[in-house]
Amino acid sequence: MLVVAAAATLIAAPAASAQSAPTLGAPANGKSLKRGAAFTFKAKLDTASEASGVFLVVSKSKKLDDTGILDGKAYMREMKGSGGSYSKKTDRYPALSDYFLNHRGKYYWQAYAIDCSGGTDDCNVESEVRSFRIK
Repeated sequence: MLVVAAAATLIAAPAASAQSAPTLGAPANGKSLKRGAAFTFKAKLDTASEASGVFLVVSKSKKLDDTGILDGKAYMREMKGSGGSYSKKTDRYPALSDYFLNHRGKYYWQAYAIDCSGGTDDCNVESEVRSFRIK
């Protein structure tokens, strides 16, 4: 009888989700950066994560779309990772007048991992949103 009770408890217990959101590293929230100068975005992801990639989004708005990712994307790239650390150095496009790095102002950034291991329809696992300024 004890075995049956233990088995019933295990079946009823929810499975632990391996999903974890990236943790933002750099730039720090509110940091001012020089217009036109390349810099590096950094994030960390638990090495036990089953995520298949980490992506970076930059926007002029802190508004989120219906999946929880920044809306109005001004820049979106895959981050390169090694051992749980991810980074993406911004591209420099001095001739592109509408490129975010060439415009002063406040921007928001977020990283997200793609992880469908939790059995959910939304495989995006989003970090917090931070801001930075191009001066």
